[in-house]
This record gives sequence, structure tokens and C-alpha cells, in this order.
Amino acid sequence: MQAYPTEKPGGGPKGVFLFLTVLAVVVGVLFAVGVVPRLEQKKELKKMEAETVGAVRVVTSIVARPAAGTESIKLPGNINAILYTTIYARVDGYLKSRLVDIGDHVKAGELLAVIDTPTVDEKLNQGKADLKEADAGLLESQAQLKEAVAKDVSAQAEVQKDKANLTYATITAKRWVDLATRGAVSLQSRDEKVRFEEAQVATLEAAVASEKAASAQVKAAQAQVAVAQAKVVAQRADVRRLEAEKGFQKVVAPFEGIITVRKVDPGALITQGSQSTNLELFQLAKIDKLRIYVGVPQRIARYLHAGQTAEVDVPEFPERKFVGRVTNVSGALDPNTRTRQTEIQMDNPDRALLPGMYAEVKFSSLRETPWIRIPGTTIITRTDGLYVAQVKDGKVHFQLITVGRDFGDEIEVRVGLKNGDEVIVSPADDLREGEAVKTRPMDYK
Repeated sequence: MQAYPTEKPGGGPKGVFLFLTVLAVVVGVLFAVGVVPRLEQKKELKKMEAETVGAVRVVTSIVARPAAGTESIKLPGNINAILYTTIYARVDGYLKSRLVDIGDHVKAGELLAVIDTPTVDEKLNQGKADLKEADAGLLESQAQLKEAVAKDVSAQAEVQKDKANLTYATITAKRWVDLATRGAVSLQSRDEKVRFEEAQVATLEAAVASEKAASAQVKAAQAQVAVAQAKVVAQRADVRRLEAEKGFQKVVAPFEGIITVRKVDPGALITQGSQSTNLELFQLAKIDKLRIYVGVPQRIARYLHAGQTAEVDVPEFPERKFVGRVTNVSGALDPNTRTRQTEIQMDNPDRALLPGMYAEVKFSSLRETPWIRIPGTTIITRTDGLYVAQVKDGKVHFQLITVGRDFGDEIEVRVGLKNGDEVIVSPADDLREGEAVKTRPMDYK
């Protein structure tokens, strides 16, 4: 019996055809999914390339505008009284009475307190007694001087008389000597005249010596008078000092103001002077005018000058605007803080502001040259400085700038730009100097 071959499933021409059909379908699907999109994308890219060949880049730009013409800054400061002093006693003693208290308004020269000073009173009494004694001593010395002068005058007169007597005796002796030579008189008479002349010489010498002694007495008396006068002057000065010290029993206000501190009560022991161990009596402030000291930074310090106005804001008075005036500006900057100490004074007629309050002082000054403002997104940072990308005649130009103030979202440029310059916003990193661009202006005010 003859055996016939049996067909396996999927075998034969029919199975091969089916396999090839499936394979063709799979390849077609893969081609449609992978190759066709790529071909389409490549075709689109070629189309875009064809469209952009020779095209100019479009950039967003703004027009630089002038910045504010003034430079302003707000600085913190403490309000102080225009005059402020601590009042101490000028004399030792006990507080007898106190006439004012904190918050009282006093006028210049008004009595604030009285100090009891028994020790000073006794010293003053003693000084006055010593002055009377010195005056009496001066009168006595002056009387002695007058007496010495009278004796000196008498001695001088005696000398003049003795000189005349000597002259007469000399002439007489000479005459009698001549007569005795001719024998007209006796030798006895001649000798008597000669001895009389010699006696007058001795008398004159004694008178001269007495006159010198009298003159010395006058000089001694004059010296005593000078000593007595000096003693009187010293005693009078001592009395005046004690009287002035006694005057310090009354403590008066040195100027008009408000009592801000009072630290004594009647009976307190008072010690003169202003040492840290001594008790202060009062503190007095003049507040109808106030002053504020602020440290102005270096960048604006050069604009300050005396007479310039400044706005003063106080948090407790948001509805009020206080105006001060610069009165003094330091001639140098503090090397530690690089600030310039500046004094501002302002009127306070209603005494609404008090010393010790916090305030903010706003300075505004005209700039010497105009500044330009641009958005912060226009800045390009490079190793050699800050730049902006300008558009000039349709081409890119990188301009070096000097920044005045940086507010983050906006920059003030001191040097490098002028009003109306066109500047690219958010410039791309691949921009090149001289590259041609078209601008799409953005509103910037």
C-alpha cells in the first residue's frame, strides 16, 4: 500500500504567502511610524532653512529714558534738643527749697532751687573783717609814708641851710686869712674863722647823712604802703569770690526750656562740681528748636551744603511733614563708616516733637549731570565691567556703562548712555558686535 506525505499546518504556498503578507504589513507600519515623520520633519526644516536664508534677527528693545534729576536718600536719625544741659551745684550745702519739677517750662534766669550754705556765709563774714583790717593797715602805712616824706623834706632843707652856712664860712675864712697875711687882724681871729669853716663842713656832712636816712625811710614807707595796698586788693578779691560763691546759693536756669530730669528734694546734701560722684540737680532742654545728626553716605555727601532743606518724617506723626535745614556739614568723612556727619535744625513751635524721638531724614539734591534709567534685564555682565547692547543704524553695539544706582528691576546709568538710545532687552548670548538686527519696541516709560 502506497503512503502519501501529509501537509503540516502553515506549510505550503498558502502559508508562505500569509507570512510574507504579515511581514509586509509590519514593515509598512514601521515605515509609516518612523521614517515618514522624519522625512516630513526634514522637509519642513529644509523649507524653514530656505525661508530664513538671509533673514535678520528680531530683538526686543526699549528707548532709554532720563532718570529723575535729583538724588535722594532717607537716613535714620535721633531728634535732639537745640540746647541741652545738666545743672550741677556750684557750692556745697543742703537743698533748702526746690521750685520746679519735671515738665515745667522755665525762662532764662528763673530761680530753680535755693541751697543753704552756712559755711560760705561764715567765710564771707571773715573775709569782710579781713578786708577792714587790711584797709586800716593801708591807712596806717600811708600815714607813716607821709611822716617819712615830711622828715625827708626837713632833712633836705637842713642840707640846703648847711650848704649856705658852709659857703659863708668859706668866704669869711678866706678873707680873714688874707687880712692876717697883711697883718690887719690877729692870727687868733684867723684861726677861729678857719675852725668855723671846718665845723660847717662837718655839719653839712651830718645833714647829708640825715637826709639819706630820711630818704631811705620814705622808700621803706612806700614799700609798706604797696604791701598794704596789695593786701587790700587780695582781700577784696577774696570777698568778691565769696560773694559770688554765696550767689550760687540760688540755682537759676541758664536758658529757656523744659525741665526733663529732677534728682533732688529739699534736705539733700549738695556737693559742688560735675564729677560722676556728685549729684546732679536738673536737666534742662530747649525744644522750641531741635537738631538731628545723621551720617550721610559718601555717594551723596558731596551734594550737601549749609542752607539746604531736608524732609523729616516722624512715625508718630504720619500726617505731618516736618522740614529741617542743614546748618553744619563736617569737613571730612568718618573713615570707619564712610559717612559725613551732618546737622539739621528745625523749628518746633508747638513742642510736638520731643528729644529722643526717632526720625527719618530725606535729602534731595540736583545732580550735576543727567542720568539715564533702563530695565535691569538689559545689563550684560562681563569681566571688565557692565555693558548694554545698543542698536545703532540697525546693528548691535556693546556699550560699557557706569551704574549710578541699582534698584534691581531698574538701573540708573551715570555714564555711557543718553536719552533716546535704543537698548536691547534680555540680549541673547550669541549676539555679536555689528550684527544686523530688527527691533521690536517694547513700551517703557
